[in-house]
Amino acid sequence: MGRLFWKIFLWFWLALALLNLTVGWGVKLYLERTNALDDRALQTQVMAIAMAFEQGNIRKTRHLLREATKENLRPVYVIDHQGQDVLGRSVPRFLLRNLDNPGDDRRVYQAKVTLPNGTSYQVLAPRRPVLQDHFTAPPLWLALSITLVISTLVCYWLANYLSSPIRLLSNATRQLAKGRLDVRTGKLKRRDELADLARDFDQMADKIQQLLGAQKQLMQDISHELRSPLARLQVALALAMRDGDNRQVYYDRLATDLDRLETLIGQVLTLSRLDTVNYEKEELDFSELVATILDNCRIEATHKGCKLAATLSSGINIHGSPELLHRAVENVVRNAIKFTPHGEQIEVSLSRADGVVRIAVKDRGPGIPEGSAASLFEPFVRLDEARQHKTGGYGLGLAIAKKAVELHNGAIGAHNREGGGLEVSIQLPSDAS
Repeated sequence: MGRLFWKIFLWFWLALALLNLTVGWGVKLYLERTNALDDRALQTQVMAIAMAFEQGNIRKTRHLLREATKENLRPVYVIDHQGQDVLGRSVPRFLLRNLDNPGDDRRVYQAKVTLPNGTSYQVLAPRRPVLQDHFTAPPLWLALSITLVISTLVCYWLANYLSSPIRLLSNATRQLAKGRLDVRTGKLKRRDELADLARDFDQMADKIQQLLGAQKQLMQDISHELRSPLARLQVALALAMRDGDNRQVYYDRLATDLDRLETLIGQVLTLSRLDTVNYEKEELDFSELVATILDNCRIEATHKGCKLAATLSSGINIHGSPELLHRAVENVVRNAIKFTPHGEQIEVSLSRADGVVRIAVKDRGPGIPEGSAASLFEPFVRLDEARQHKTGGYGLGLAIAKKAVELHNGAIGAHNREGGGLEVSIQLPSDAS
């Protein structure tokens, strides 16, 4: 058991014990005060009955006896020398014992009555209810023992209930700090803030495991992507050094691979900077930004032999980073141009509705395999290895676009079009911040 368990246990145990003692003391005082008042009232009734009986007023005596029984649950008896009650009631044994030893029992009020004819009677009344005559009050040590045992069990259970999930979380945190990324607290069978905390810990551990796994995979992908151009550079350089007559051909190959290497490194750095650099955001005309991007991309589309058609709503202003949004839209459009066959058309639309800005880029390329839309935006993912190498891509453009959109609280998605091709859509809140 940890320190928190014992702190909770002791504090609750002391509080519960003090509460029990305080309540018991208060009840004791209340009962003593109540009993004292009842005793005085009972003593008065005994004297009144004795006086009425001594005066020979039998009717009044009987009336007072009945009323005393109704009011007190402590009946008053008028007993003759034979031990018989004048009303014919059964008399408790401890009262009969007082006939022989009057005044010895403090539990009894009594008064002796002598009638004018010399007949003697005893007026007796118990100081406590007759029903308690056969019961003995438990000793103080027993009452305290029972109270302490019950309070100890209750406090132990409560302290364990409150501290057990914290111990579980503490152990899981230590294991996670040691590098065990698979550690989880599991679903706690309770509904409170501690269960919410355990669930948040599991979600955090899942996210950390995913991020570290993605980082590891990213490093492996980068190493793989760098190895290929570097190997080609080494081969081309060796051939250039050995074949002096065709050096220019090898130099051109070197330049091409160096350009590809520079592009790859630039995209990797861009992707890594998105998580570490704070980009300045401002109010910008998104319609104008998209129009500028399309003007720049038309040259590439014309060279590819495809058309670029745009339907843009004007006057769409949002709050965001011009650099990030430029990268996101440009990468999506250039990706569409890259896979659009000669003579086909790329359609770009920009609109705003219900506080959401939507830009859609539709091409007539080969599309993507079913169920692979989510992985399309992961770094270095090639849904078609041969196709990606043919187009010179590294699978980073759409990953950069996704990250840039998410930094603006937006969403990006893709799906195949009817009739062939792919549609990539970006949704941004009109007040993206």
